[in-house]
Amino acid sequence: MNLPSLYNSSALVLFLTVIFTVQTVAKKYNVTLAQMDNCKELYLHSNSGYAYRQFFHIHKMANNKFDANERLHLKFYVLADMDAHILLATNDKPRSKDRVYEVVIGAGQNSFSTIRMHMGSQRISTNQDPNILSFLDPTPIEIIQTKDGIISVYITGYKKEPLLSYNDSEPLDINYLSFSSFGMAKAKWFYDCQFDDGFEEEMEEELHTLDPLHSLMANISKNAENESIPLNLESVNFAFQLKSVAYNHEKSILYTRLQLSLFWQDPRLEWNPYENGIGAISFTANDAPTGIWKPDIIVLNAAHRSHLLHEPEVSLVIYANGSISLLNTNAEFATWCVDTKRNWPHERLNCGLILGLESFSPITHEPITLEYDNARPLPVEPFNMLSEWHFRQISISVIANDNNDTERNSRRDAIARSMNGDLSLEFTIERNGVFYKNVFTMPLLACETLIVLSFLLRGYRRGGLILVVFLVISLGVMFVTKHAPTAYIPNTLHAYRYVMCMATFCYLLHVFLMWLELYPPETEPREWMMTLINVSTLRLILCMRITDCDEFVSIQTHPWRELAKMINNICFITVTILIGVIDILLLPKF
Repeated sequence: MNLPSLYNSSALVLFLTVIFTVQTVAKKYNVTLAQMDNCKELYLHSNSGYAYRQFFHIHKMANNKFDANERLHLKFYVLADMDAHILLATNDKPRSKDRVYEVVIGAGQNSFSTIRMHMGSQRISTNQDPNILSFLDPTPIEIIQTKDGIISVYITGYKKEPLLSYNDSEPLDINYLSFSSFGMAKAKWFYDCQFDDGFEEEMEEELHTLDPLHSLMANISKNAENESIPLNLESVNFAFQLKSVAYNHEKSILYTRLQLSLFWQDPRLEWNPYENGIGAISFTANDAPTGIWKPDIIVLNAAHRSHLLHEPEVSLVIYANGSISLLNTNAEFATWCVDTKRNWPHERLNCGLILGLESFSPITHEPITLEYDNARPLPVEPFNMLSEWHFRQISISVIANDNNDTERNSRRDAIARSMNGDLSLEFTIERNGVFYKNVFTMPLLACETLIVLSFLLRGYRRGGLILVVFLVISLGVMFVTKHAPTAYIPNTLHAYRYVMCMATFCYLLHVFLMWLELYPPETEPREWMMTLINVSTLRLILCMRITDCDEFVSIQTHPWRELAKMINNICFITVTILIGVIDILLLPKF
């Protein structure tokens, strides 16, 4: 056989092999062209990349249910080599952090399939079957969502059980559908197909005549543009009413409860009230239209919790002129407030609550500021809680920083920092000093008085009185240590310690004087002691009798007893002076 004949025979065999292969592949899912005649087509070019550009509205899943237990039943055909992406979302502008259902058939170069909870991330169901897709044979795809939250993906003609399935405890209310591919992959989609039993087009929107209120709410959700910031918004008006203030000294945390009111303007939400007779609409947090931007208040000095303020129980009012008011009747804050003066128990603290917004203007890229509404005056009446801390006054100041940072969070330490335009609410509080005056100061003064009076007694009565003082002081120290801060030793505790030392000294003095009076030494005092005892000036200063003839004989006969009286009077004067100094320097001033 010559070479040309051999070449022609080989080409014929190769052609027949390709035809046979194509026919074999084309019969993979038994899809005929007649089944796709009533479908709409969408072609994704090789330069489309991973992006969802066209969204198709499924009108509240009202005309795609297949049976009574299903919330969603969609059918598609796709011609693709790999990476056929289907996005099921609640709105037509989903963000990367929004919850969606992203179905990817033939991912990883047609090696596996998966369902994702977010666009491009968080797989919730994966199937490792390869070669599901083909560019020569249409792949039929059916997506079913049941009322109990199970979403399943079927490849009709491949197997009866679902290729992918996931039971979502919080199922999404799917309203929009979109298609995409990945990289340089191209795909041809056949969508909006009828079912074999003559079911109507899946994505054909039913026309409903909405009442004016629901029509207005639908327009508000549409014009809000998926929670995007109003373009010309520069500030948000801020007003508040103080409801309670409490301070935890041990943890250095101030607990504040406010009623917050925020006001801002969004021209996109304006409407003509004369057309529908509606001047304003009020909502709670649960029934507010989706997509409306709301100020994201951040607490910059928050303690032990998130810096963002999330409060679901708020009310929202939208007016026809585009102004919006948000009322939070129970906004609670916990902020740091450290006492650095160390003046327990009469502290007076200035505790700040620093508030700001995380949002930036989309035009100027400057931070959106909080502006206090001067039309609503500050509460001037004193507000006192049932605690040892009293609220005295409040002031508001605007923070001005030298730096011109355009980021709220530091990249290096990930700490939220204040910026120009943030508001600082300064609360002045002070401890209830009357409690400490009655409970701690009065027993201390009483013990000091008993110590002074003990110098006028003799014998066992004096010793018993001093022991009573020592017992009362010991109990007082126990109570002081229970209430006093442990970071430092307050002056009141110093005063208790000094008075306890005085009581100990007075008892030892009492024992020493009884020894001199009852069991004096047998030896005579030294000559300088005798001279000191007989000095009239010293005896006058110590409130003792000046020696005459009778007294002189008695003194010379019992010198140790006279020396004990002199020592007692000297200690009396010294202790009295020390008690006065302690009361002046260490006891709190009220």
